[in-house]
Amino acid sequence: MPDHAHSAGFRALLAGAALSAALIAGFATSSASATAAQVSIVNGKKASIKDSPWQVAIAFTERASRPASPLARFFCGGSLITPELVVTAGHCVADLKPGEIKRVEIISGRSWLNNTGEGDVTKAGKVLMPLRPNGKRRYNNNGGGASWDVALIELASPVTGPTIKLAGADEAALWSPGQVVSTTGWGITSGFANRASAVLRSAKQVMLPDKLCRQYDGSQYDVKTMNCIGGPAGNTSTCSGDSGGPLVATVGTEIRLVGLTSFGDSYCSTLLPSIDSRVAGDAMRSWVQETALRVSGVDVVGTGAIAPPPRTWCVVPSLAGLKLGLATRKLEAAGCSLGKVKTYPRGSGSRGKVVTGSFFFSGWLAPLKTPIGIYLDPK
Repeated sequence: MPDHAHSAGFRALLAGAALSAALIAGFATSSASATAAQVSIVNGKKASIKDSPWQVAIAFTERASRPASPLARFFCGGSLITPELVVTAGHCVADLKPGEIKRVEIISGRSWLNNTGEGDVTKAGKVLMPLRPNGKRRYNNNGGGASWDVALIELASPVTGPTIKLAGADEAALWSPGQVVSTTGWGITSGFANRASAVLRSAKQVMLPDKLCRQYDGSQYDVKTMNCIGGPAGNTSTCSGDSGGPLVATVGTEIRLVGLTSFGDSYCSTLLPSIDSRVAGDAMRSWVQETALRVSGVDVVGTGAIAPPPRTWCVVPSLAGLKLGLATRKLEAAGCSLGKVKTYPRGSGSRGKVVTGSFFFSGWLAPLKTPIGIYLDPK
C-alpha cells in the first residue's frame, strides 16, 4: 500500500482569535497517522434540521464593532442531550478562557445558519470536561489525535427543542463494525475549501473495525474513547467545521448518539478512515450520564433498541506482493471485484506483482462487488 503520510488536525474551524492555534495545528509524520476533525461533510447531501433537531452549531457572539454572519462565526457542532446541556468534542472548547466562553452561543433549530428568523440562539454558561482523580483533564491531544475528546456545554438558559439519547450498554450492537450510521454538520465540503456550508449536510458512514484504525493511526487510536468510521464506498467523510457534531444510529423510530466528530486526515480524504469520539462507549457514556444527572436530573442514556443484523460487505483484502491472477481470486473471495489495473510509475523490485494492494485500506468495509483498483509493478 502506498505511503499515506499526512498531517494531523482537528475538525474545528478557526472562528476568531479566541480559538487557540492548537485546534488547527498539524504535524507531518513519516508514517500514516490521523488528523483532527477539520471539515464539513464531504460528498454529503443537504439535510433538514427537522430530521436532526438535536443538532446545534457552536459560534462566537457577534461584536458590534466587527459584524459577521452566523456562518462566519461558528466553529463546531454539537447535540442537545438535555434542555441545559450540549455535548460536543473536547477540542472545540478545551482552549477557551472563561472570558471567551462567555462569548460562545448555541444556535439550535436552524438548517441554514444565516437564517436568523429560524431557531433559537442561547448563550453558553460554562464548560464541563472529564477529570482524572488528580483534578487534571482527561482530554489529551498529544501527537495530533485526541483521546477523551468530549465536553459538555452548560447553557445559560434552557433550550426548548428535541434532545437525543446516547446509546446504552445494551445497545452497543447499534454501532458495531458493519453497521451503517450517519453524520451531520455545517463543515467545509472538501479539504481545500475556504468556507463552510451554509446549510446542514449529512452523509452515511460505516463503522469500521478498530484494527483498521490501529493499522493506520497506531498508538494514537484509543479503542476506549475512539470510533473508526469511513464512507461505505470510500466516498464520504467529515471535514473542518464538523467537529463535535453527531454520529447517530437509527433503528425504526429510535435514534441514538454513538459518536462525535473528532479528527481525521487534513485533506478530508474519503479513502482514509476518520475518528469519532466513542461517546456511547462505557468510559465516555458513564461520564456524560453522571454529569447530566447531576446538572439536569435527566438520564441521557437510551435502552432497548435492537440493532439490525450488519449487512454483508466486501472486506477489502491485502493484495501487495500477489500476482494479478491470485489478487483477482482473493478479491472475489472477499466479495469485492477487480477494478482498474495500472502500472506503478516507479519500479519496486516486485516485477509483475501488486504494489499497492488497493486504494482502500485492507479491512475496509465496502458494498459487495466494489471494484478495487490496483497498481502492478512493471515486469
